[in-house]
Amino acid sequence: MKKVIIFIYIFFALNLCNLFSQRVAVEYWIIHPRGGIAYPLGDMANYVNMGYNYGLSVRKGFDAEISIGGGISMVNMMYKANDAPAPFNSTVLDVEVVYAPYLPDFFIWPYGKLALGMFMTTFVFAEPTGTPGEYVAKTKNDNAFGVILGGGLNYPINNSFAANIEILYNQVSLQGGLGDNYQFFTFNAGIVASLK
Repeated sequence: MKKVIIFIYIFFALNLCNLFSQRVAVEYWIIHPRGGIAYPLGDMANYVNMGYNYGLSVRKGFDAEISIGGGISMVNMMYKANDAPAPFNSTVLDVEVVYAPYLPDFFIWPYGKLALGMFMTTFVFAEPTGTPGEYVAKTKNDNAFGVILGGGLNYPINNSFAANIEILYNQVSLQGGLGDNYQFFTFNAGIVASLK
């Protein structure tokens, strides 16, 4: 799985380099604080409840449509089991590429985002006690690469600021835990600042 993720990332990066050679350079910075809910999917939804997340992205714009940068996000979701010693908690550091088609006459500006993230996660796993069929819940830390994919809408307030909503799909595979394949959506609201 990690090889596939790395291949996709390299392929995407090479195509962006090709794209940049045909565009007019316009330099600016984008700062994007956001926060909202985290919603578990698939097998993960059997073990954890909906939680919250917040984060910050900083990107450099290379033209009117493409920006590249990084971000940090915090995700927290409580386990459904009452004896879980800690919530599912992940700090995500990512490298992200955003494509926002240039629509100067449109009142809402959509965009798409692709990111490769390092998920630094604390999760609960079931450890056998030695008695057949008995387990005890314990916490474990694991770091793994994952994929973040989604998009959002910006509503311009003025030339520098826009109100924002964003939906992202997050997927990471961890060693152990209650379901190794962690998938969740984040639904966020925030502000996008464009600084030249």
